[in-house]
Amino acid sequence: MSVAGNWKLTMNTPFGVQTPLLTITNENNAYSGSLAGANGTAPLEGVKVGGASVAFSAKVSTPMGSFPVSFSAKVDGNTLKGTYSTMMGDTEFTGVRQ
Repeated sequence: MSVAGNWKLTMNTPFGVQTPLLTITNENNAYSGSLAGANGTAPLEGVKVGGASVAFSAKVSTPMGSFPVSFSAKVDGNTLKGTYSTMMGDTEFTGVRQ
């Protein structure tokens, strides 16, 4: 199953539960996208797709400034499950295809 599409993520963060919209597009096997949350939209950087796995990073805006966040996940049908990494460590997240 393709990782391209719109995904509603559920992430437990130091700022509470966040539900950003992850958009991944595929044009001629070149992946890109964005992560849109309560504090704005960030472009995805370094998107890598291999089979059902996807990894990328984004500079996410928070009430305390902008921070780099790295994501790694696997697609299983219409669900996405993985971890995101910040300077505070790794945390699990989930997503549902919209």
